[in-house]
Amino acid sequence: MPDYAAAPALPLSKRAHRPEPVEPPSEPPVPAEPDTFPGPAPVPIEPPGPTPPPIGDPPPQPTQTPQAGARPSSRMQL
Repeated sequence: MPDYAAAPALPLSKRAHRPEPVEPPSEPPVPAEPDTFPGPAPVPIEPPGPTPPPIGDPPPQPTQTPQAGARPSSRMQL
């Protein structure tokens, strides 16, 4: 017989959750004023150069299965 007992279930609230109040919508922006300020032109991203090989043991290379060599054809005569 275990020396511990299950924790009692917590009583559930009888009231429903009340959502946060919704703020009234703000005034729309004036069309003559820009929404954002123009900034400097973005710097183009240069492609990275060649990457050096990783440090450590190289990954194992797949081994080729030996191919059967061409052999002279021999006919069996009965």
